[in-house]
Amino acid sequence: MHARMTLAKHGTESLGRRRVPTGTGEKEPLQIRIPTNVKRAFKARAAIRGIEPNTLFVEVWEHYERTGPNSDATEK
Repeated sequence: MHARMTLAKHGTESLGRRRVPTGTGEKEPLQIRIPTNVKRAFKARAAIRGIEPNTLFVEVWEHYERTGPNSDATEK
């Protein structure tokens, strides 16, 4: 069974019955299936930089949020 996360009022995320304040730094698994070669390359890149793969993922996500197709950076 997969829990569905929704944004609730007052800066909390609802994860099933559990509410977690946003920005708490609490971690949970993100289970996705990606090609083996992408997984290996991603983990290798994190190791080269001396960081954990989850830290690299957060950096990549934050970059995407700033520069992705729906960001303010793409609006003219």
